[in-house]
Amino acid sequence: MSDAAGFLAGGAVVITGAGSGIGRATARVCAREGAALVLGDIDPALARESADAILEGGGRAVPIAGDVAEAETHAALADACLAEFGKLSGWVNNAAFAGGSALTDTDDEAWQRVQAVTLGGTFRGCRSALAHMRTQGGGAIVNIASGAGLGAEPGLSAYGAAKAGVIALTRSAAVEYAAEGIRVNCLAPGPIDTPGLAGWVEAFPGGRPAFEAQIPQRRLGRPEEMAETIAFLLSGRASYINGAVLVADGGIHARLASPRPPETSD
Repeated sequence: MSDAAGFLAGGAVVITGAGSGIGRATARVCAREGAALVLGDIDPALARESADAILEGGGRAVPIAGDVAEAETHAALADACLAEFGKLSGWVNNAAFAGGSALTDTDDEAWQRVQAVTLGGTFRGCRSALAHMRTQGGGAIVNIASGAGLGAEPGLSAYGAAKAGVIALTRSAAVEYAAEGIRVNCLAPGPIDTPGLAGWVEAFPGGRPAFEAQIPQRRLGRPEEMAETIAFLLSGRASYINGAVLVADGGIHARLASPRPPETSD
């Protein structure tokens, strides 16, 4: 994981929600490609585990624990990146909170928590990153949205609304700061094989096999696949990609939602 080679060599990247799933996988890929990392998570132990794995591989990583719903967390992430690595070239707003209930069963407290973490955390992360990137003459931000921000799914009204807001925020930030050398893009994953999705898949009628049969590629996505895409968007290889919403869902969003027999997904 040395920064001697790799398409992120010399960069310093903040990743929120880095303790597991897509965030931890993104840390591994970014370190492999030469980036120094500040890894944030609400769970201090998970943040430390992710950082230790990078350090053991010869990379550079600093763990920071904090709730992305709080502005102080983003200030701490940025300050650590600048203090440890002298720059802040990339930022990944990955942390989110899904909740999960029908709209009429979602109380104000649950709604506000989903918005504060999922949309508010992305807003605050962008604001913190932009403040420093503007003084440095550029940088790249990747926000993590979701297929739930592009289409509806029962039980995800609050989460879907927050992720749709992430998409709109991404486009606004990209347009506002493009002339200052800053790119802001968005990845919208479909169902990814992470601990957070496990319960949802297990509760699906027919379990995981039936769930995967509804996906054109017939499988869940892997965190590493999302991480490779995120690292690409952070890099100079994506230098003219700005304000994009990249869907990575195995073909779900592309498919016509027409009725089909329950025994087949064709």
